[in-house]
Amino acid sequence: MVITSETPVREIVLERPGAIPLLEELGIDYCCGGKHTLGEACSRRQLGVSTVLDMLARQQPQPSDTNWQTARLTELTQHIVEKHHAFTREQLRLLQEVAEKVQRRHGDRHPEIPEVYKAIAALIAETTHHFYCEENILFPYIGSLEEGEKPAQPPFFDTVDQPVTRMMMEHDQTGDELRHLRELTNNYQPPPDACTTFRALYRALDELERDLHQHIHLENNILFPRVLAIAREQR
Repeated sequence: MVITSETPVREIVLERPGAIPLLEELGIDYCCGGKHTLGEACSRRQLGVSTVLDMLARQQPQPSDTNWQTARLTELTQHIVEKHHAFTREQLRLLQEVAEKVQRRHGDRHPEIPEVYKAIAALIAETTHHFYCEENILFPYIGSLEEGEKPAQPPFFDTVDQPVTRMMMEHDQTGDELRHLRELTNNYQPPPDACTTFRALYRALDELERDLHQHIHLENNILFPRVLAIAREQR
């Protein structure tokens, strides 16, 4: 694949998953904003597109353990649940505990910390509902769709386009929350007087963001397009 400034960012990561760490370091959105071209994405981040193209060209291709574009959809949804849903749940639980401690100790001197705590609580509420809908309604339906079977229980929608659209809208909302957290925390850079717990909070937030980016990429750019294509063929 020849990458140019006109290549959509999501096409880059679909063909070269090994580019994800570099895009993360550069702050280039490849999940919710993956439809934008590399040139547009670089402009948003005030990056020189020629420099980024050179960095991508110097990268050694990294083989992927699984080609999610051809793997069974049930394998992909299981991977999403067991790897990404599980990580997000545990990380948010940890973040809530740590943020509460940091707020008690440093909230008076750092007014951004109460706002970080509120943003974490919002993410917990959003992902709890989102994951429930995927794990109990959408993903089982996708499994039936892949097998060409009638769902065990009637879905709460006319076509799969409806829940897919809803899930993608919620992904955009999560992306907005993550951007808000980055702004609040100065790109997860702890202040000079930050204690070890304070620094651990910001590091854990960064880890959560990176995993959610990969998680949303798998759904927005791989799972959902494949599901919609199968649904169209079966109509």
